[in-house]
Amino acid sequence: MKKYICFIILGLLLFSDFPINAQETVDITLPANVSFDVVDVKEDTEADSVTLSYIDANLTFRYLLSISIKANTTNFFRPNNAGDYIAANSVSWTTSNATGGFGFNGTLSSVNYNRVYRSTKNPGNGSLLINFTLTAPGCGIRAGEHTLNCTWKIESLFSP
Repeated sequence: MKKYICFIILGLLLFSDFPINAQETVDITLPANVSFDVVDVKEDTEADSVTLSYIDANLTFRYLLSISIKANTTNFFRPNNAGDYIAANSVSWTTSNATGGFGFNGTLSSVNYNRVYRSTKNPGNGSLLINFTLTAPGCGIRAGEHTLNCTWKIESLFSP
């Protein structure tokens, strides 16, 4: 029996550390959710690759764009509140094909935002391919959809 596990990603836009009168904008596309089709609970499961991209970044001179992610809860929500929990930190990611900046590999946390992407100074456009992996959840996981909400943090940071 196949098991579906997904996490929903909510957006949070924070432009920090810039002059109060500055008008900074960016048109950004983030993945809305990621699903893992778990066929065997004893095997790691990879989700389909997702793309993070932005265009028309208009940041203060010498600033860069930083994008991070954090799980909103410690564990995935279980179907019908049955079976064992899957921990948020069971999800990791690798990045590739970064343009306009650099990708960072990492592990999801419910405590800290972990950086996924950082642009070069004065970015215009950029993108990144992200491959999410769910560590084998193991026995005791109930079949059904396990859901985890996450939040993206987008920041404008000064770079000397």
